[in-house]
Amino acid sequence: MRSKYASLFLILVSFASCASIKKSAIRSLADMLSSPDGAGVFTSDDDPKLIADSMPLALKLYEILLSYDPDNAGLAASTGRNFVMYSGAFVQMPADMLSDEHWREGVAARRRAKKLYRRGRDYLLQSLELRHEGFLHALESGDYDEAMMRLEKEDALSAYWGGLAWLGMAVTDPLDMELSTSLDKALLLLYRAMELEETNPGIHSVMIQIQLSLPSALILTMRERSPNTAAYMDQYYRDVGVSEEARKRAFYHYYRALSLSKNQDPGPHITMATAVSVKEQDAEGFKDYLEKALAIEPDADPETRLMVILYQGRAQWLLENIESFFLDIH
Repeated sequence: MRSKYASLFLILVSFASCASIKKSAIRSLADMLSSPDGAGVFTSDDDPKLIADSMPLALKLYEILLSYDPDNAGLAASTGRNFVMYSGAFVQMPADMLSDEHWREGVAARRRAKKLYRRGRDYLLQSLELRHEGFLHALESGDYDEAMMRLEKEDALSAYWGGLAWLGMAVTDPLDMELSTSLDKALLLLYRAMELEETNPGIHSVMIQIQLSLPSALILTMRERSPNTAAYMDQYYRDVGVSEEARKRAFYHYYRALSLSKNQDPGPHITMATAVSVKEQDAEGFKDYLEKALAIEPDADPETRLMVILYQGRAQWLLENIESFFLDIH
C-alpha cells in the first residue's frame, strides 16, 4: 500500500511541474480517492502498523489534490475524514495508552492529535460550505437553525465526522477554555447528523459519551440556540420511549448501536466500560463490556476490519490496566 501511495505522490509532484496538467485528470484521481473504494483501502486492512506508516503520505496526497481542485466538496470531506481517523487511531489512542513515565510523550502526542483533529474538522466544514454557500457564516454567527437547515442527507457523514473532530480536540486539550465554549457547535453537527442518518451506528456510540461525559449545561446551551434541534431531540426520544434521564438515554444509544452494527462494533462496549462502569466503579461490568468487545471477529465485516482490530487493542489494554481505574483493585 505504501508503494501505491508513494507512486501516486511522485506522479503528482512531477505533474505539478508540468504546465500541461489538466484539471480533469486531477478530478478523476480525486474522485477515485474520495469514493467508498478509496476509503476501504484503509478501513479493510488487517495490519494497523502498515496503515499507520502509510497514512501520513496518503494525507499529503489528498492535500495536494485538494490544492489543485479546491472546489471539490467530496475530496474535502474525504481529506477531513482521513485526518480525523488518523488522529484518533494512530495519535490519540496510542497516547492514551502510554504509561505514566512517558507523560511527556503523551502530552506531545495529544498536542499533535489536537492539531490534526482541527485540520480534519476544517476540511469537513469546508466541504459543507462548498455544498451549501453561507453555511459557515450562519454557524459562526450563531444562526444555528439556519446553518442546520441547509444540510441534507448527503451531508450526514461530514456533519458526523466534523462534530467528532471538534469533540476530539476538546478531549485532547480539556483546558482550552475558548474551545470548550464552542462545543455546542459540535453537538449541533452531531445531532443534525443523527437526524439526517439515524442508522449510522457510530453516531449512537458518540451519543453515549455526550449523555454521560459532557456537561449538561453544554447541551442546554445548544438547545437554547437551536430550537429546531431541541424539537428534534424531544420528538426522537418520545418516539423511542426514553425519558430525559441521561443514563437511560446512554443505554438506549448503546443498544441501538449494537443493533445497527449487528453486534460487530466493539466501540459501544468500550464506551460503556469507560463512561459507565468506571464512573460507577463497577469492575465486573467493566470486564464484561471489554470481553464482549474482544469477542468480535474482525473479519466478520471486512469494511470495518481495521477499526475492530484497533479498538480491540484498546480493550485489551484497558483490561490489563484495570487497577488504574478502580479503587478496590490493586
